[in-house]
Amino acid sequence: MTESQEAPELKSMPATRVIAMEHRGAYDEIGAVFGRLSDWAKQKGVEIAGKGRTVFLDPPSEIIPESARYLVCLPVSGEVEGDGEVEVRDLPAQKVYAYVHKGPYREIPAKYTELLAWVSSRQYEVSGRPFEVYLKHPAHDGRGEPDAFVTEICLPVEA
Repeated sequence: MTESQEAPELKSMPATRVIAMEHRGAYDEIGAVFGRLSDWAKQKGVEIAGKGRTVFLDPPSEIIPESARYLVCLPVSGEVEGDGEVEVRDLPAQKVYAYVHKGPYREIPAKYTELLAWVSSRQYEVSGRPFEVYLKHPAHDGRGEPDAFVTEICLPVEA
């Protein structure tokens, strides 16, 4: 990380049950997928139990913007059954190095580069797919002030 930024924090992320949809396409379309997941949960009476998360199915360094693959997730509680549109997954507990980014999503790719370099320089081994947790995000229709967005960037590691 640059000198003006705080170092990433080593965190234990608990196992989490989520409803999820795979998205292939542009990163800026993910908000609409969250909208569909949220609508599905409301229709089924499923309780959302935390902040949305996007898991990168392609390595961040190899993403082709128009065809990237993401798993878009919302944590849920209680018994939930998926269907042909939405699946239910149990994400494993993980140790991650997490960096909190405040600002527009367009700045996030550079943060991945910095986080990967930081982890590599300390000889930690990446042990899973990176993901983002949206702590403060726009409305599902995209409205919101980008400078106010808060995203936790997480890189699973062997620690």
